[in-house]
Amino acid sequence: MKKISFFSLFTTLVMSGCSGQEKTSTKVFENIALVNNIEFYNSKLDQPRFSCGFLLQFNQDTFAVTAKHLLKVIKPEEMKTLSFDNIIKSWSLYPLNRKAEVVVTDSLLNTNKREQLEDKSTFTNDWLIFSLKANHSKVKVLTARATPLVAGEKLYVVGWTRKMESGEQRVYEFEYLKTVGHRILLKEIVVPEQFGGLSGAPLVDVQGAVVGIVSNGTVDPETNKKYFSPCVLNELTSFIENYQKK
Repeated sequence: MKKISFFSLFTTLVMSGCSGQEKTSTKVFENIALVNNIEFYNSKLDQPRFSCGFLLQFNQDTFAVTAKHLLKVIKPEEMKTLSFDNIIKSWSLYPLNRKAEVVVTDSLLNTNKREQLEDKSTFTNDWLIFSLKANHSKVKVLTARATPLVAGEKLYVVGWTRKMESGEQRVYEFEYLKTVGHRILLKEIVVPEQFGGLSGAPLVDVQGAVVGIVSNGTVDPETNKKYFSPCVLNELTSFIENYQKK
């Protein structure tokens, strides 16, 4: 039997461990990412840790933001429209690595009983926005970027994928390609093996200003290539402006 030196065995174990490590960007941000805790009146449907979200400040008010298409995944059959009435009991958010730091939402501001959740057009503006009842977290509240994106600039998604149950927020790196409709098309630089669970996470620039919300993929009509494509903020900020004028 061929002998294996201790050094060879140690090297093999280290290399095996490294090969399984997840790749993340070297860019570091303050703690900004949250995950959702959704409680239903039917507790069997509860989602204590579901996808991502973040806090957004706009004209001195702070809101909680996540992706609208999450409802399509978790809603019961009787939930037809964008309304929580008698179905969702509460919605809170927290940092995955500091579960006691809870953000308690007050109400869903873009509730709309005429908006059918099964309609594809419903998810053009893929965001939910909540007013806050209490914020016990220490995460940084983000602000929206005011200047246009520039082709080739670095952008980052901050959050946790579905398989992550603990640990610090992860940072993934992209390059801005272009905007098509309500979608920001991105070139992948340092990304997870699977994007599932990042929905609702913030897309930020190098300064940490939010520019989009993680949504899904979009096919570029010019090249027929599918890109990872967060949702733009335009309609969200316009909604907030109208809400604050009331």
